[in-house]
Parts: sequence; C-alpha cells; structure tokens
Amino acid sequence: MLASMTGSSRKRGMFEEPDMLAKRQCVRNPEYQAAFQMFDRDLSGTIDLQELNAALQAVKLSVESGTPQAVFTKPFNPNTMLWLAGKYARQGGGHIRLQEFCEMLQYLESVKNIFTQIDTDRTGDISVSELSRALKLSGFNVTGLPDGGGDALSLAATWKYEAACISRWLLVVAQVAEKIGRAYDADGNGVLTFDEFVQLRLEWDSYLDNWAANVAPDSNAISPQQLLAILEAIKASLEPLHDLAFAPAVAGLSGFSPSSFLGPMFYNSMFKVPRPFLHSTAEVLIRKCAGGGALLTFEQFCLLMEFLKEQKKKFTAVDQDRSGAISLEELGVAFAQSGLPLPLEQLLAVARRYDQDQSGHLEFDEFVQMMTEISNF
Repeated sequence: MLASMTGSSRKRGMFEEPDMLAKRQCVRNPEYQAAFQMFDRDLSGTIDLQELNAALQAVKLSVESGTPQAVFTKPFNPNTMLWLAGKYARQGGGHIRLQEFCEMLQYLESVKNIFTQIDTDRTGDISVSELSRALKLSGFNVTGLPDGGGDALSLAATWKYEAACISRWLLVVAQVAEKIGRAYDADGNGVLTFDEFVQLRLEWDSYLDNWAANVAPDSNAISPQQLLAILEAIKASLEPLHDLAFAPAVAGLSGFSPSSFLGPMFYNSMFKVPRPFLHSTAEVLIRKCAGGGALLTFEQFCLLMEFLKEQKKKFTAVDQDRSGAISLEELGVAFAQSGLPLPLEQLLAVARRYDQDQSGHLEFDEFVQMMTEISNF
C-alpha cells in the first residue's frame, strides 16, 4: 500500500519526515516557543492534550505560511490528538514537553506541505485519484502476474508500457487507494481532510517503521515467521495508545470514545488473555495476499494490515467483554454483520473447522483464519 523506501527506514513521498538536524533545531523556533509558553500557565514545563489543541491553533498562521489554502483551520479530531500524543507524549501520560511540542509542530508542518502537494486541484482535501498518485510517487509498486492468477496487488512489474497495461495498472492503484482512503474517511464524504490525512500518516508511520526494523534493507518479501515478528512489534508500538486512551488527560476530550478509537487497532492488551498469532495463521494470510505464494511483498503487507484492521473491528464489536474469544451465538452475529448469514448447521460446521483447540469458542487468531478464507481482500 503506502510504501517507504523498500526495506529501508528512509521514507519518501507522502511519508517523508524532517531530517534529524531539523528536529534538533526546531526547539529554537520562537513561534513554537511562544505558543508553548502561552499555554504552560503553571510553568510546569508541560501542557496536556486539552491545552495542546488550543496551542496548535495559536500557531496555525505560521504552519500555513506561503500556502494557497488553509487546511489547519479548526481543532483536530480527538482521535488525531491521541495519535499525536502517542507519537510525542507517550512517556508523559498525555502531557508534552517543549522539545516534543516543537517536534510535533515541525512534523505537522511537514505533513501539511505534503498534503498540499498531493491536493493538486487545491480543494483543501484529497480525492481517491490524488491519493493514488501520491502512492505511486511514494514508491508503491504493483508486482506479480500480468494475466490471471494472483489478487489485485499481484500484477506484473514487468509489464510493457502499452496503453492497456498502463490503464490496468492505474486501475489497480486506484482500487487500493480507494480501500485505504475509505478506512480513514471518518465523515464519509469521499475525500480525506487534512485531519484525516494526519491520522493516516501517524498510523502508517508505525507500520512502516516496524517493517523497516524487521526486514533487511535489500529485501522486499518476508516469510510467515517474519510476518509474525512484525505483527508483534506493531502491537508493542501501539500499546501506549491504549494506555493514553484511558489516561485522565484524555478523558476531557470532547467526542472521544476509547472503544471506537481502539476498535480496529492492534496492541498488546487488546484482549484480556494475550494470544499471539499462530504460524499457520501467518501462512494463511500470506497465501491469500500473495496469490498462493509463500512470501509477502511490502505492498501485500500493507493491504494485509487493512484487512486485519477490518477483522479486528468486526471481532471486537461482537466480543464485548474483550475476552479474546467469541461463542457460537456471537459468531452468528459476526457472520450476519459481515453479510454472510448461515443456517445453524453450517455455522456449527464452520466453527468446528476453525476451532483448532476445541474450546467451543473462536479466538481472534482462529477468527482471522476463517475470515481470510471466506472473504475477498
């Protein structure tokens, strides 16, 4: 999906970030300092999330400087604020210090500049076609077989540049962009606002960083065991968001719902009883995404992450007590919500097939295997 440099920690295109020297020097920005001091009224050296949103608005003019339209004109969605806190205030329980505050403003300014470049029609939001173009410029590749076999992401990188092939390639990228865009289009208006784009960036920064940390720079395909390692690393990296979601500093954010925010997310304590994915689940996922292949490319990994998020959201909507397992009755609800209602006898057969430990319940790992085989990516 949203590609960084293949197998590398360097990012480009819509995932480019300020360099390390710029990060170290950003604390010297007088506008950033003034904004921080304005809201650090008790001189504690920190501000909380409720103060942070107001502080961001205080510097919006400098963030928008030199751009044709204003995209930083209203307070961020509470979910965006929590993603920002997860990146810059995870050690402070939702409180942020001057250095992190300045780095956050610099990051937002960088993301805003990228957003403006993607928004080629200057509407103030990003359409599917604009997101498709951004994916391409960010290093997104479509690889696989030109005719037959494989899924939508498994088309040939060796296509010749005939018009028909180019059209088909662009169609695939557009389909992926639409799927990704829809996941972040919270208001359902068919485009991504700046606020929604910031959420996309913050979440996928985590996925890209964990891929880069677990995959050699010269590799663009991983084994089931490597996939398991990356998924566990993602869960560990997102665990602070769970802690922040229930922190006192977040409780006052208007319109914020911890369960809704955490619904599609992977983190270590997402269930009462942690259950890492089985090796067999990783194999099933890779075969599905790779069109029967044994290795998973970066682009296929990105689409896989969106699939897992969809399944986690469905599972937790049914698993109300967060036990990490759903009963047969709850499974029927999940099937109905997925548009796959089944007669009782078929439901029992499905449950027995995937209930590998014969517990009478389906754990999330088993649920993912089932949905992998009966769902289209």
